[in-house]
Amino acid sequence: MRKNLVSILITNYNKAKFLKKNIEHCLNQTYKNIEILVFDDSSTDTSHKILKQFRNKKISVIYNKKKKYNSGPLNQLYGINNLFKKSKGKIIFLLDSDDFFLKKKVNYILKLFENNKNLNFVQDTAFI
Repeated sequence: MRKNLVSILITNYNKAKFLKKNIEHCLNQTYKNIEILVFDDSSTDTSHKILKQFRNKKISVIYNKKKKYNSGPLNQLYGINNLFKKSKGKIIFLLDSDDFFLKKKVNYILKLFENNKNLNFVQDTAFI
């Protein structure tokens, strides 16, 4: 499992304030075999500018030009669905663009799956 590709799916809407730090924390994981997929849902802030600053083959961005629904949660699910279709990882992480992973998060979760063969899903809680 330690050599498997991991996909980190990030949905973003107008979270430019957090986006750079969010992606940097993903890139700085101790586990390196990752892909980072970002769905930007028609942001009107500087999110596009921040995303274009990253020139890394591990990062793919889908720019949604027009919102599909009038509901924020439905638009986020639409983004996650698009990212799932594009992802190639054996393990998939969901991450909101205003949250961050600790440096060893991916390694820690992979270890949980390795040590618990019947495990199919892990949900953790954020801390401040």
